[in-house]
Amino acid sequence: MEAKHETPTKEPHNCCPLRVLLVSPLPPPSGGIGRWTVLLRDWLASKPDVSLRIVDISPRWRAVEDMLLWKRVFGGVLQGLRDAWRTSFQLVRFRPQVLHLNTSAQLRGPWDTVLLMVAAIMRVRSFYHIRMGRFPEVMERRGWEWWGLYGALKLAYKVVVLDKRSEEAMKRFLPSERVVRLPNGIDLLPLSDGRTLPKSLIVLYAGHLIPTKGLKELMEAWRELRPQGWCLWLAGRGSDAYKKELVGIVGPHAGVEFLGDLPPKEAWECMQIAQIFVLPTYTEGFPNVILEAMAAGKAIISTHVGAIPEMLDADSDEPCGLVIKPRDAEILVASLRQLLLDSQLRETLGRRARAKVAQSYTTGVVFSRLLHLWSDGASTKDCADEQMF
Repeated sequence: MEAKHETPTKEPHNCCPLRVLLVSPLPPPSGGIGRWTVLLRDWLASKPDVSLRIVDISPRWRAVEDMLLWKRVFGGVLQGLRDAWRTSFQLVRFRPQVLHLNTSAQLRGPWDTVLLMVAAIMRVRSFYHIRMGRFPEVMERRGWEWWGLYGALKLAYKVVVLDKRSEEAMKRFLPSERVVRLPNGIDLLPLSDGRTLPKSLIVLYAGHLIPTKGLKELMEAWRELRPQGWCLWLAGRGSDAYKKELVGIVGPHAGVEFLGDLPPKEAWECMQIAQIFVLPTYTEGFPNVILEAMAAGKAIISTHVGAIPEMLDADSDEPCGLVIKPRDAEILVASLRQLLLDSQLRETLGRRARAKVAQSYTTGVVFSRLLHLWSDGASTKDCADEQMF
């Protein structure tokens, strides 16, 4: 069933609220796009001039770590049919002025094209949100994934991207006025001072336990360092077989603990307890978990993929974290050793990171801009419709 959330109309005003149909995943399972959807839904709850309805496209038919191609193709076709029907039904029933469609591409491109075609037929302004940092490479290769996206990109009123590289690549394909770069946002929660601290100092990884997150290199680095007085916590969902493989790399008594898939409140508590956050991923868009680590004031190590270098000001004189080459255990060892030994550097990076979130990435800053984009799209559509009659 579709997840529905509608805010009431302001009583003092006679004008109707802006009707927005959001096609996006909701948890479970936990993931960056799902967390973004929840944050946006909750932020819009205080906006009585917006009526929001959500079509939940979360792929619950397979485990996140199950990457078998036949399952992804067969299950993806069935889910694509379901999502297309539900979205089309809501386009007819809800009559939105704006359709906002989140996508991570891969096999979804053709289904996204169908949805945006229906929206175009119904004269609904569509915002196509590309939730990956691989777009420049996808565009360069011009393979099956590119041609799956091609029609959707052409149909969208605006294409929303996450990082500067993707924006520059997209503007080589579409007129610049149709391309928008918009970061993710996060609530800047107060930091807790009364936490019960563990006996050891903590390095934290949070995310899906899958090979593309760079966990093999993390285990190899931890095996080499084996820092005294430190623990490595791995929070996230993963298969027992893959956990066993990781333990096989580092050994059974290396101070590595698997925390499982934590609820948001517990995940935030763990983030505050940790001294270092590490995400040695191979590919990302604009990872919410990095935002969470920044908001918690953590010293961060991550890789030069997607929007991460921009988020952590990697090329500035005052970076917010250490950004390294992906798939390189040796440089990960050096970066971890640097932070493990230098508490002052950890404090400096964490302070800068939290300040960057406060300045650029709060939900108030980011979602206010998104709401302006929606409103502007709806108003220009209404003006165009009026000129037809």
